[in-house]
Amino acid sequence: MTVNALHIFDRKGKTLFTKRYIPNKQQPVQDAEQLSEQRKLIFGMLFSLRELVGSITPEGASPALHLVKTGAGTLHCYETISGLRIAMFTNNNPVMNTIGARGGGENAKTSFQTALKHIYSEIWVECVVRSPLYRPEDIQVEPLEGSESNAGRFDIKSTNFEAKLNAYLTSMPWFR
Repeated sequence: MTVNALHIFDRKGKTLFTKRYIPNKQQPVQDAEQLSEQRKLIFGMLFSLRELVGSITPEGASPALHLVKTGAGTLHCYETISGLRIAMFTNNNPVMNTIGARGGGENAKTSFQTALKHIYSEIWVECVVRSPLYRPEDIQVEPLEGSESNAGRFDIKSTNFEAKLNAYLTSMPWFR
């Protein structure tokens, strides 16, 4: 299974973090435009499908959207109670890996869902949320050079989130 990209969005659709694992052979300007467009499309699709799932879910059951499989790849999703959405885009390898699932059977989750939950609870919370500089409304996604309006804003790159994320993902047997 090849991981192409990982995106983290807040509840309003703001991109908090993006990491691409497959290098793109385009010019840097075209690549930035394509990545920006990709983030908008992914969040829009997640939002729309989440609304659809919520409208067709029986009364009393909690709506959940765990993955979306397309011809191009699979988008694995994890949404927290606070509205944070983590999306990992992988290729369409037919092997469903259940490493990390306990007990098997109906309660077994794929390792992707377990991995996304681990990324949130063990890496995001530890490195970003528990940072003394963290304020949810002041997350800076990409610093603008020469811009003084970014002073005092929290930059995720100032934490060790990306290093821990990379170490965790590369340790997974399905990561290539």
